[in-house]
Order: sequence, then structure tokens, then C-alpha cells
Amino acid sequence: MIYPMITLIALTCAIAFYLLALRITAVRQGKISIGYFRVYSGDTPPIRQEQAARHYSNLFEVPLLFYITCVTAMTLGIHSGPLLALAWAFVAARLVHSAIHLTYNNVIHRLFAFLTGNLILLTMWVLLALHYGGR
Repeated sequence: MIYPMITLIALTCAIAFYLLALRITAVRQGKISIGYFRVYSGDTPPIRQEQAARHYSNLFEVPLLFYITCVTAMTLGIHSGPLLALAWAFVAARLVHSAIHLTYNNVIHRLFAFLTGNLILLTMWVLLALHYGGR
């Protein structure tokens, strides 16, 4: 379970650096003042920067439940092939979601990736409950 978590953390860090690069570029090009970042008001940031910022924030919402799922499984000593496969599937869904959101941003495609990840996460919790209840 640790490797899917590490992969998702790597994605989160990559998006953070991407967002930082977008912000630095926007300030250098005069598209936004550095003062905007004091309280995040005043200027209107470039759309790509806003997309990346929203996506970065999103990586601390539903994925948090994924981390909790993985840590719970490890803490309870539940080592299941299907659970591990679902963990990787969740990470894949988040990677697809990121790729869609930060490139062509088709809302329907993004929604499908988001819902797929959520259904995978729900299935992981069902498996955890079944394993735990079967002890």
C-alpha cells in the first residue's frame, strides 16, 4: 500500500512545483502582482494558474480518504491483492483526472475520472470492512 501512496504524493508534489512555476512566470510577465499572494485578492490570476491552484487543493480532499484507507489497511495488517490493485487503480484515476484538468479540461471527462476514483475508494472501504469483519 505504501507505493501507491508514494506515487500519489509524488503527483501532489509535481503539481505544487507546476503551480509555483506558473505563479513565478505570471509575476515575471506582469500578469499578476506579487502582492496578490498576500491575501489572494485584487488581481485576477491567469486561468492556467487558477486551474492548477484548484487542482492542487483538490489533491488534499478525496485523496486524503485514500491515504487514510491505506494507513488503516496497513495498521490492521490487511494485505490483500485486490485491495492493492484498487489502490493502484485509484492512483491511475487521479493521474488521469490531473491530466484532463491541467490540459484540455473537458468537464465530462474530468467528472468521469473523478467518479471512477471515488467508486474505487468506496470499494476499497467495503473490502476493508469485509476483511476486518471477517476476523
